[in-house]
Amino acid sequence: MSNPIFVGGQKGGTTKSSTAHLLCLGAVLCKQPAAYVLTDPKRQLKSEGRPYGVLDGRDPTKLAQIIAANQSTLNGWLVIDGGGNRPEFDKAMAEETDLCLLPFRDSDEDLEAIRDDLKAIPKALAWPAAWPTNDKAMKAAQHHIDDLAIDFPLRVIMPPIYFINSAKELLAKSLGDPSTIVRHAARRAFEVMCDYYETQHGKPEPALSEGVA
Repeated sequence: MSNPIFVGGQKGGTTKSSTAHLLCLGAVLCKQPAAYVLTDPKRQLKSEGRPYGVLDGRDPTKLAQIIAANQSTLNGWLVIDGGGNRPEFDKAMAEETDLCLLPFRDSDEDLEAIRDDLKAIPKALAWPAAWPTNDKAMKAAQHHIDDLAIDFPLRVIMPPIYFINSAKELLAKSLGDPSTIVRHAARRAFEVMCDYYETQHGKPEPALSEGVA
C-alpha cells in the first residue's frame, strides 16, 4: 500500500492544510507519487493545476473507501488533511495511518492545544509550522519548542516549517507553477517527514513510477 500520513490537530489555523499540500508537492518534486485527501466538510475541494492527486474524503463513507483502496496501492504517499475541533476523528485517523503529524504555530494558545493532542494521541508528532524567520523572533519562539521537547521527548519534529509566505499559494484555487520558495519549502518538508517516517517504520518503499517534477 502507499504510505498513509495524517495531518491533524484539534485547533484550527495551525496550517494543517498548508502542511498537507506542501508534503504532497514535495513528494512529486522528489519523484514520489502522492495524493491529498480533504476531510473537512467546511472546506472546498481544490484540485486544479496540482501535480498530485486530490481526493474528496469529506463524506465518511467516501473516506473509508479511499483508505480501503489505499491498501492496494503499491507505492507513493496518501496525505490526509484533518479539520479543526474533531479530537475523536483525529484519534481514529491516527490509528489508520502510519504517521500522525500535528502542526502548531508560535503562540501560547497553540501550545496548549498541541499538549492536549500529544497526550490524547500517543503516536502523534508535533511539528512547528509557519515558524518565525527573523533571528529575533526565532530566538523568542524557541522556548516553545524546547519546553515541548522536554515534556514529550522525541515527539517534536525539527527543523520547523518556515512557509509563512507560501501558504496563500498552496491554498489557492489553482497551484499552477509553484514559486521557487514554495518548491524549496516543499522539498525540505518532505525530506524531513521521510526521515521521521523511516525512524518509525523503516525506509519507505521506492517509487514504482515517477511523479511530476
